Amino acid sequence: MNSDLNGGKSPRACMVSFYYAPEYSGSAIQAGNLCRHLNRMGVETIVVTAMLSSRLPEEAIDGIKVFRLKVLKSGDFQIPSFWLALCWFLIRKRKEFDVIHAHGTLQHGPVGIIGRLLGKPTFLKVAMANSDIAFHRHGRIWGRVNKFFFLRFDRYIATSEQIRREYLSKGLPPEVIVRIPNGVDTDRFRPCGSSKEKEDLKKSFGFPAGPLIMFCGVIIPRKNVELIVRVFCQIHKDHPTTHLALVGPWPKEDETNPGGYMGNLHRLLREAGLQDHVTFTGYRDCVDLYLRAADVFFFPSKQEGMPNVLLEAMSCGLPCIVSRISGTEDLIDDGVNGMLLDPESVEEFAGALRAILGDPGLRHQLGNNARTSIMEQFALSRTAGRITSLYLHSLSGESPSERT
Repeated sequence: MNSDLNGGKSPRACMVSFYYAPEYSGSAIQAGNLCRHLNRMGVETIVVTAMLSSRLPEEAIDGIKVFRLKVLKSGDFQIPSFWLALCWFLIRKRKEFDVIHAHGTLQHGPVGIIGRLLGKPTFLKVAMANSDIAFHRHGRIWGRVNKFFFLRFDRYIATSEQIRREYLSKGLPPEVIVRIPNGVDTDRFRPCGSSKEKEDLKKSFGFPAGPLIMFCGVIIPRKNVELIVRVFCQIHKDHPTTHLALVGPWPKEDETNPGGYMGNLHRLLREAGLQDHVTFTGYRDCVDLYLRAADVFFFPSKQEGMPNVLLEAMSCGLPCIVSRISGTEDLIDDGVNGMLLDPESVEEFAGALRAILGDPGLRHQLGNNARTSIMEQFALSRTAGRITSLYLHSLSGESPSERT
């Protein structure tokens, strides 16, 4: 990192994320991880977010100063109310940061314009492919408003090849787009040191000793959890010692709606007589320990940006069977460090899972290669270094070329 580009000073970054801890969001998790690593590298960061719960308006989380802005509780005007509060915050706090980095598009619209007024470089990272900047889906008026705001940022971070192509399709010139993937903390997310460590972790979480298949994430239709359950019901008769762990929260409304998504999953398991072979853990902070306890990672999501949890599973040395979508294609070399499959095909996933469960050598090979891929290309320290370089080159007026 060459801080001479900024007069010998490290840059100070204001991270804008509508959702932030304890609110659960993949983009918010990645923002928090990035902030912690930037701080270690000498880049001072603050976070501004929406006050969506009863937490304090200002607090420190993991040494990072977090400001929460009051917004309308719900409805069509919640996001515009955040825009107004955000604009006033950025103006008031303008002397406390050098750059503004928005994590996600829709909730952070005016950042680009405010940055220009303040003379601060602005950066946008799209969180979800085929969604955040699919303006035709936002309605006639809001689509135009969101596109207007989107085009006012200085630099655009593409975490995946599909997102880079989406940027280009919206008319952005290639020189303002920088490919920087999400990163993962490879010290926290690491393989087990021994088979005994894995056995002890399984026991501590109440899992049986056999092969453990794991999914981590919010249990919603977009994550395609129903496919996981259907595949598990299909393969369990051939692999009766396997157990499935679904690690993550689910919408509160599903808890009281037997006809909802969760209710349907439980119905499928009851009909197959497999309720005792599947664990719904709910939200867990220690995802690293759960992943370390697993033997196979199962991720058939239908839509992502670059999924944090896949980075984490690969970093833990797990063989991963995942859907062929944006982000996963940038991480998985099919048959080398994981398997890429059709997110609509129960049969493809069932075949892949049978192959991995039936061949310990294949499990070991895919898992080792996954860990190697992460260490070489997707370590969070590497991502944080490239982000820091991007900030510095922007502050110096240089082009954010692939040198970042």
